[in-house]
Amino acid sequence: MTIALAAADGRLSLQVCAACGAVQYPPRECCHVCLSETLEWREQDGAAELMAVTTLHHSYDPYFRARLPWSIGLARLDAGPSVIAHLHGRCPPPPARVQIGARLDRAGRAVLIAFPSGHARTLTDDPRLLELCLP
Repeated sequence: MTIALAAADGRLSLQVCAACGAVQYPPRECCHVCLSETLEWREQDGAAELMAVTTLHHSYDPYFRARLPWSIGLARLDAGPSVIAHLHGRCPPPPARVQIGARLDRAGRAVLIAFPSGHARTLTDDPRLLELCLP
């Protein structure tokens, strides 16, 4: 299992150390806490605190350049790690509770998306994110 395989099903899965229980992101070959190599992929609920938001007004990537401005945010998962995620258009400003979900983008890479807390983790009401991700 990898983050991309879980994202293909719309699930968020992260590495968890079997030795000490630490949850880590991004994926690594060993635990960032105890250096154990016994890591398992486990589904996460994605509950998080949105801590900061920024809006990109410049990009070297042709896809994003054509869609600027683009908002991303820093969220601390209740499970421990902090992640950078694309923001759903209905996300409130920080500090705010959000749900982090994983999807595949049109290139087949896993991307993280912050949804407003209590919002269904669907992209149907955000055309920009719907265009970014595979159906």
